[in-house]
Amino acid sequence: MMVRDYDHVCRRAEALEREAAKEMRKLAEARAIAGPEHVDGTDGSEIIVASDDGLRADGGEEQGQSQPIGVGDHVQDEQDPDATMLVVNLDTLQADAYELEDGLTVADVNPEYPPNDDVVECVFPDQTDLSLEDKKTYAYPKERLEVVHRVHDRDGTEGGDE
Repeated sequence: MMVRDYDHVCRRAEALEREAAKEMRKLAEARAIAGPEHVDGTDGSEIIVASDDGLRADGGEEQGQSQPIGVGDHVQDEQDPDATMLVVNLDTLQADAYELEDGLTVADVNPEYPPNDDVVECVFPDQTDLSLEDKKTYAYPKERLEVVHRVHDRDGTEGGDE
């Protein structure tokens, strides 16, 4: 078989990659909502979350003494502690580079936090939600959030902090 339209092949490969990433996010969301003990085994394509070894996307050191946050963790906003949120993404952009819908950055709307802080994307799930697909995602500087419950094992015990 001879391929003549390389652009089409590249676009198709990118589309397949996006579909696979979407399926992996759905699995991560299911684990975050149900907990890992309620999710059936997979075919080996599950998401692996690496431990926090202090490395940052920008190559620098971790800012301050903030605690590690992982996808699936339940967190609280220190400015609104009544609402518990679910972490759905750890963005690679810093707060001063992550643009919101109105053109401002996360650092612009959170001037009391470091502009080079990591960005954490969260949703506000209801207990009865079966999917997080339609939930609005909100971006926060990492230092603004406090972990309430961990989903991933960080201290050698199953299920995180108890």
